[in-house]
Amino acid sequence: MDNINKSRLQLLFTMLLFGTIGTLSRYINMPSSIICLGRAFFGVITILILLTARREKPDSEAIKRNIWWLLLSSTLMCCNWICQFEAFKYTTIATSTLCYYMQPVFYILAGALVLKEKLTARKLVCVAVAFCGMILVSGVLQTGLHISELKGVIFGISGGFFYAMVVLINKYMKDISPVNTTIVQMALVSLIMLPYSAATGAFSKADITATGIVCLIVLGVLHTGIGYIIYFDAVNKLPTQTVGILSYIDPVEAVLLSAFFLREPISVYTVIGAVLILGAAAVSELTGSSETV
Repeated sequence: MDNINKSRLQLLFTMLLFGTIGTLSRYINMPSSIICLGRAFFGVITILILLTARREKPDSEAIKRNIWWLLLSSTLMCCNWICQFEAFKYTTIATSTLCYYMQPVFYILAGALVLKEKLTARKLVCVAVAFCGMILVSGVLQTGLHISELKGVIFGISGGFFYAMVVLINKYMKDISPVNTTIVQMALVSLIMLPYSAATGAFSKADITATGIVCLIVLGVLHTGIGYIIYFDAVNKLPTQTVGILSYIDPVEAVLLSAFFLREPISVYTVIGAVLILGAAAVSELTGSSETV
């Protein structure tokens, strides 16, 4: 098997892995801050063990050069993760995931405002189409929104916004590898979420069960530690368009698991909204480098 095909399989594996995060979270009955803390803690420990096994070590000089950007991105990642897991608690995995995948829209708008990137007609159409899709997915046109559903939609969209901001901040970092960035971000997320969880009384609210603990460890070790290492190894060897196309396996799988495994209701409007959101996001990402309009 050549390196390109191997990398495709690696990326496919990680996308299938990431698509199960929402379903896995259903079995962790703990506050979102505790889930974020556990995910980051077990993730960074796993990455450090893997790097040690490969006789690699973090680049301390690169980390020092980018420490303030790393601190800012880690804070935004805390917000991103908390919103993502809160969305899972208030609405279906399908709705929360699709609202979360509004992130390319936020990145397009932020790129125009902050990075002064050209906001083309095609990108504006993608933003409008994705917004229409989000309205359909939210359910507001069909039955209105219950308070719980509304919270889930807002948290999902907010999670997508914060994720877009993390990606934006990462563009300002210089001469630091994705793996080094991830190690520091995971460590800082742990350090931020520990006092936050203690201050908000999250530890006393956690329903500690064997199933919950095992799922949290799996989320940190497999989905974050091992998953991120394999993901970055694959991404660095594949064309951008290949990465973009395969990345949409994640939300599609999440929606399918929501419907067929968790038996969560999915309407025709949700399906149409999903097509609009994911289609607009894919077009905006995969054609962005070649636009001239």
